Amino acid sequence: MLFDVAALLITSAALGPAAEASVAPESVSISLPLDPGSSVPPVTNIGSGILVDPGALAHGTPISSLTLGISGPAEVRTLSGISLVRELAALSSGQIRKLIASDPHLVTKLLQTPPNARDVAALWSSLDSSTRSKLTSAAPRLVGGLDGFPAAIRDKANREWVSQSIADLKKQLPTVDGRAVAESNQHQLHMLTMVEAALKPTKNGPTRSLLSADPSGEGKAVIVLGNLQTADYVTYLVPGMFYTVDGQLSAWTGDAADLYAQQEAWLKRLCATDPSAAHKTVAVVAWMGYQTPDLTNIGSLDLANEARDALASSVEALQLQRAGRLPYTTIVAHSYGSTAALMALTQYNFSVDALVLVGTPGSSAQSANDLHVKNTNVWVGSAAWDPVPTSAFFGSDPSAPSYGAHTMGVNGGTDPITGEKYGQSIGHNEYFDPGTESIRNMALIGIDQAGLVQR
Repeated sequence: MLFDVAALLITSAALGPAAEASVAPESVSISLPLDPGSSVPPVTNIGSGILVDPGALAHGTPISSLTLGISGPAEVRTLSGISLVRELAALSSGQIRKLIASDPHLVTKLLQTPPNARDVAALWSSLDSSTRSKLTSAAPRLVGGLDGFPAAIRDKANREWVSQSIADLKKQLPTVDGRAVAESNQHQLHMLTMVEAALKPTKNGPTRSLLSADPSGEGKAVIVLGNLQTADYVTYLVPGMFYTVDGQLSAWTGDAADLYAQQEAWLKRLCATDPSAAHKTVAVVAWMGYQTPDLTNIGSLDLANEARDALASSVEALQLQRAGRLPYTTIVAHSYGSTAALMALTQYNFSVDALVLVGTPGSSAQSANDLHVKNTNVWVGSAAWDPVPTSAFFGSDPSAPSYGAHTMGVNGGTDPITGEKYGQSIGHNEYFDPGTESIRNMALIGIDQAGLVQR
């Protein structure tokens, strides 16, 4: 049985001088899973920032109510992870805004080491609708940037944050002192402008949503084409080196749009033999959720570790949101991004339905059996004049026969079903070109039609 616990305002004397300068804490109502007549030993703290009157918890005393208080904005700023998110949600809208304004790096630091998606999803489920709305409105970057919050809510929050950030940067630029700061602001402004541009759907194309955006460094962004909450098939596109928000987000989202169009076209063709295909839908995620390497750091796995964690979090969040009706999930990864995907699928417990690796330098996994891919549904494409796949730079070569992966054709030819000509991929960067055998096969793998893939 859940008991409502009346919150007692804690005086500034109890909180110390730091709290006196901050906004006074507000009364809140918190539900605790306590049964009537139960007893607990005396404590003074039941969770980060929540102080309890020890007298109310005398050992053996039946619990009917507790008096407690949120320790206030001054103490909230010292927290991290899910504790910080939870305590922010307990503050008023005005307190959240003032706290973030007084410490602009608070949200940035949280997003750099985010709580896991499962904890975030559980917290969201525990909040009532007014608290959800308050948190989204007062801290849009926080809500938009955390895996575990619903995709539709994140899209709304991210769009609001990007729009406001663009307006703020435009306003600040004429008054900024210092060349370095001005150049940084201009760079961030351009990145956010590119994000807004990439969100505009093409004619007759699917709706687009913004799952995350980060203009720091070379930037990160994740854009979804289609409805992530309802799609029967979801494909993640993970890029390799030299992909930046500033320079390649538009092109990468365009590649995702081409793959989306191919998958929809194939589902329509399949209706003749499988009428249920007419009701199937797809979503493609242009996933640029990590800082990709350049020539100065391509030899290191540091950024691959970052991508591994972020990709795992993103897929796990999808599976949490879609529990009970999981979509058929495919990861299509290129170059350095394929190494990150391989690491995620060996070092995390989530699994996907299919994995496509193109231009891959490998990983420490020794075979397809080491990967959390259902039915070892792993495909590898290697183009002519691409030196990377056979380099095994980061470990075993997935294109080697001993690895146990399926070979995917990328050399062009004639489609045996449609009679259409498709092009050849040459070198390291043509796997996603429109009209190629490579993109055709990726599309089919992503809609569970491996039997139609050209080897």
